[in-house]
Amino acid sequence: MATAPDAAFDQRWTPAPGLVFLGQVEGSGLKDRSFLLKRGDGQVVQLSELLHLVLVSISPDKPLPQAAREISDAYGRELDAGGLSYLLRTRLAPMGLVADAAATPAKASGTPTANPLLALRLRGTLLPEKTVNALARLLSPLFWPPVVAAVLVALAAVDVLILSQADFLASLQQVFLAPALLLGIFALLTAGAVFHELGHATACRYGGARPGVIGVGVYLVFPAFFTNVTDSYRLRRGGRIRTDLGGLYFNCLCLLALGAAYLATGQGFFLLAAALMHFGMVQQLIPTLRFDGYFVLADIAGVPDLFNRIRPVLLSLVPGRPVEPRVKELRPFARFVVTAWVVTIVPLLLLAFGWIMLNLPFILEQTARAVREHSGTAVRAIGAGDPASAALAILSILLLSLPVAGLGILVYRLLRVLLTLLYRVALRAFKPAVKPSQKGIPAMAIDVPPAAPRDDGVPTLQDFLADRPEPPSVLAEAGWQGALRRLSGNSISAAPGRRERMHLKAVEDVQRRLDGPRTVVVVNPKGGAHKTTATLLLAATMGIQRGGYTLAWDNNETRGTLGWRAPLAGHARTAVDLLQEVDRFDDPVRGRIGDLDRYVRYQGSTQFDVLASDEDAAGAATIGSSEFNRLHTALRRFYRIILVDTGNNMRASNWEAAVAAADELVIVSTLREDTVASAVWLVDGLRERGFEAKVGNAVTLLAAPSRQSDLQLRAKARSHFAGLTREVLDVPYDRSLVSGARLNYQALLPETREAWLHASAAVMRGL
Repeated sequence: MATAPDAAFDQRWTPAPGLVFLGQVEGSGLKDRSFLLKRGDGQVVQLSELLHLVLVSISPDKPLPQAAREISDAYGRELDAGGLSYLLRTRLAPMGLVADAAATPAKASGTPTANPLLALRLRGTLLPEKTVNALARLLSPLFWPPVVAAVLVALAAVDVLILSQADFLASLQQVFLAPALLLGIFALLTAGAVFHELGHATACRYGGARPGVIGVGVYLVFPAFFTNVTDSYRLRRGGRIRTDLGGLYFNCLCLLALGAAYLATGQGFFLLAAALMHFGMVQQLIPTLRFDGYFVLADIAGVPDLFNRIRPVLLSLVPGRPVEPRVKELRPFARFVVTAWVVTIVPLLLLAFGWIMLNLPFILEQTARAVREHSGTAVRAIGAGDPASAALAILSILLLSLPVAGLGILVYRLLRVLLTLLYRVALRAFKPAVKPSQKGIPAMAIDVPPAAPRDDGVPTLQDFLADRPEPPSVLAEAGWQGALRRLSGNSISAAPGRRERMHLKAVEDVQRRLDGPRTVVVVNPKGGAHKTTATLLLAATMGIQRGGYTLAWDNNETRGTLGWRAPLAGHARTAVDLLQEVDRFDDPVRGRIGDLDRYVRYQGSTQFDVLASDEDAAGAATIGSSEFNRLHTALRRFYRIILVDTGNNMRASNWEAAVAAADELVIVSTLREDTVASAVWLVDGLRERGFEAKVGNAVTLLAAPSRQSDLQLRAKARSHFAGLTREVLDVPYDRSLVSGARLNYQALLPETREAWLHASAAVMRGL
């Protein structure tokens, strides 16, 4: 087996500057989990779970063997240092995501970026990001569901009134007799198009993401506006679809204004503008090119770019060819949607491009003739002192020239693609077939190799086990799939839906095997930051899913509230009492787990124990670093997972001892400005003390303090912690947790329990 040279193992890598981790793709159409991140140049990259773990695990001060061990533990499959080096050199470095820590920083060249054939060209900024976000924040209340319902009902009523009394022929005659009215209609439609883009930005902001600039460019052969809503990829499927349809919703607002103006004045100018806007909205819903309907379909399927799937889908449809990997990786529903779209769109695009190429000389000739006529009209209008006619002629020349420029770019790119394809075919035809050498390629222990065959031909246990049938598929229990299965008496074996699959995957992550006891420390130096609640809910979730051997420990140097929030177990002993007899539990003969029941408080059906801090108001006992270490050493003998609730004093010796002993940190904060700032200050302090690796592996939990959260603060906090910690998750507000009374897990809302299940899964993935 070839291995990488020792020098490759000594090489240190660092993530490229400016990376922003956007988190796991929600509602993905891929079978395997995938993650998104944004490079410093703004390009969004989709990574597999393994490559995402590699990026969050490497650092300049961490040797490759150590990073490989951490990745293997998190991924659940073995990756050696040679395989990690191979991934860094051949997969991540070419994408501009990592760099050699010892090399001199240089400007990246040749870094791949998305450059699809049917993309927007000649782009320029119309409204900067700061202005867009300010306007989006101001207009966000328009997406409140009652407001949306009222707008749609009002639009339907206005359209019915207009259709019942409109005279379109009279309106056309009125506009054609006055060229200035044509300019007015164009101005209204242009303003409506900009407002349409602002609708996308506002929907993105309403969902909790941050929109970018609003700009203008040329799409195919037409001038078009665009909005950078790349950050909406961090939203769930519903939030992304709302962002896709936000522009059309804002067009509805424009139509209300135009309809009201027509009904009030009777001017055909407003009627024609409304009719043209209706036509534009229908055009936007057609999912052929990159209009709004295309992005809605892509988000329904859970596939970010449908055009990138055309080639593998077509190759997979060729009889006798195996299914392409990029098709095989899709879930059944996504595969059906993408295949149906491809077999529909490809013939339409071929017909359209064929028509353009056949009629290109005629198009150029007619365009040149029209430009000459409008130029003459402009000159005559200027001489006659008619500025409206002159402006209309100049505008017509501009609108005629832009499609020709876009058509030229499109033809040029098509020729480049064809020439490149012919060049590759020629190379394959004349290149001799040479078997590639595997020498020097490091081995990756990702896929378990088959056992070597025995020379004597006698079958082995491995041969017997290799012929085992696949385990039966999981049956749906929830959603319409589960209802259908039960109603059919199990005759229809429906597979679980997306939400249930995510639930089962989270349960699997929480139940993953550990190589030894693990300690998770929950931190935030501010009181009321949700630390105690988070500790209890993580412990309860893990206790239920893992079947016990979980401890929630209140590590306050004097007094904490964890013991008060957990039901009592027939005694009031605390960590101070256990400390007095801790030597007994260090002894494997004298110390038995059953004897711990005198000091910990068993939590019944949630199957975890609580070790409370000192509750004696008159007591003077304190827990320091040495006391913590003695207790921690003893408790690791009896518990697989220890969750430590810390105090608010970062300088306390037991606080520092807990962080030093932590296998993973959980940074908790409620969505309040002061609490989030405290968590940010905490992370800065941990990094300054040399805990960069622990911060990079940490999970950040952002808890909603009320039913209505500060969306701007949430987006800001997610963006900040996503670049520093491994995962950032939101946990919802639950009224049963507000009083601070004893925890009743069964009183939690189902969505609260589900959120904490996913939070627990994120924690377990880091252990």
